[in-house]
Amino acid sequence: MMFYFKKILSAWIIPPISLIIVALIATFLIRRRPVLAKNIIIASLGLTLFLSFYPVTDLLMWKLQPSHVLSQKELENAQAIVVLGGGTYVNAPEYGSDTVSRFTLERVRYAVELQRLSHLPILVTGGSVYGQISDAREMQATIVHDFRGEVEWIEDHSRDTAENALYSASLLHVAGIKRIILVSQAWHLKRAQQLFEKEGLTVYLGPTGFVTYPHSFLYMILPHSEALMMSCVALHEWLGIVVDRVFKGVKAYGE
Repeated sequence: MMFYFKKILSAWIIPPISLIIVALIATFLIRRRPVLAKNIIIASLGLTLFLSFYPVTDLLMWKLQPSHVLSQKELENAQAIVVLGGGTYVNAPEYGSDTVSRFTLERVRYAVELQRLSHLPILVTGGSVYGQISDAREMQATIVHDFRGEVEWIEDHSRDTAENALYSASLLHVAGIKRIILVSQAWHLKRAQQLFEKEGLTVYLGPTGFVTYPHSFLYMILPHSEALMMSCVALHEWLGIVVDRVFKGVKAYGE
């Protein structure tokens, strides 16, 4: 129940949906409080536009994305590679079935590259939230058939990052694995690292899919739909970090 509550809550309070809702509610105040209503609408639209600039995305991604990529020393110290599921491309017309999403594809591609360099075993983790084939099974198929890599463990029951960490750690501990390379989008690893370390694992970050863009003056002063999307992704991650810390504090207080 808590899982679905968090999904519904994040869907409604993360921009741009939350800003659209605020603007729509403000329209009902136009007759009674016209000045207030107009200010709310202007602020909502202005914030949506503000989030559409890449320098703003950069600011929100600051402290989320690691400052460095995986080092050779970390690669040599690790015992396994863990790849987090990033969603499914449902009913892909060109393939005639479900397949990995854009984010998941970036993750498995980098994981296989790391495997080629290190010969480390790969664990894929990610269940099925909406009833389709699990993220983990889709990742396994892509790794084996598209990239000619190998998958050692499949964890396909988890529904979010916290469960990714919990269930993956169980498999890894049985295999005697304590040090892992955690592969995901760069902006996702701050929260994921904390959750995996909580399960008693030493985590080396394997970031991929950094938010980048041409640093031309024209590109930086124009709004972009991609920038808006990634700004909202960053806000979602920060919300997740805050929620995790609140629940951790409540749990500690209860004990």
